[in-house]
Amino acid sequence: MAVEQEEAGLKSSLRAWKTFGLITPVRLSGLPRTEAGIYPAEPRAGRCARDNYMKSYYLTSRSKYIYLAVSLLALLATIGPFLYFIPVLCFRIYFLGLGLFGIYATLKRIRSEHIIVSDHGIEYHTPWMIVETKWESIENVSFFWHNGYRYECLLVDNSQTRIRKWSFPERYPPAPFREMTRKTIFPLSCFSDNWRDSELGQQIKQYAPHLFEEKSA
Repeated sequence: MAVEQEEAGLKSSLRAWKTFGLITPVRLSGLPRTEAGIYPAEPRAGRCARDNYMKSYYLTSRSKYIYLAVSLLALLATIGPFLYFIPVLCFRIYFLGLGLFGIYATLKRIRSEHIIVSDHGIEYHTPWMIVETKWESIENVSFFWHNGYRYECLLVDNSQTRIRKWSFPERYPPAPFREMTRKTIFPLSCFSDNWRDSELGQQIKQYAPHLFEEKSA
């Protein structure tokens, strides 16, 4: 009697899981059938599946402090004179609002800027932009200016990138100054100290070995 009640409870739980999509009653080749007549669920596309082969890297503490200092100095240099020399109240309120928005945007970017590395390619994320490219499209690794500092970055032709999201106040994807209209950069060293010897570097060596072959040549 106790065994029958236990089996009934198990079948009831499995039916509930199936209702919420946690188990799919579909036969998969090579997989054994369970006692309750339900087969193991097939992997589904989505966040859980993507996390199995994707790795995210966020700004290091050093990179955050550098970007915060550079951004605050830039805001002070551009908005400070207007607040000091323009006596009109409405203009002061306007520029003060711009300054507060600049601080908000800086803090939001510091918290959320990151890259995602997978076997398909690399993605660069900010709160207002997502740009991605495939490993075979990357030309080389070199130093470029990003967030007010020189970091090692991946260089890609604009025709080989795909912008999935682009909104205000982001003006354009990160790019080298002299080739802003033709090239895009994917920063690396701001997301990992000594990135070549870190987990990030090992993943890039695995997915894009040609970058390191060109470097050694």
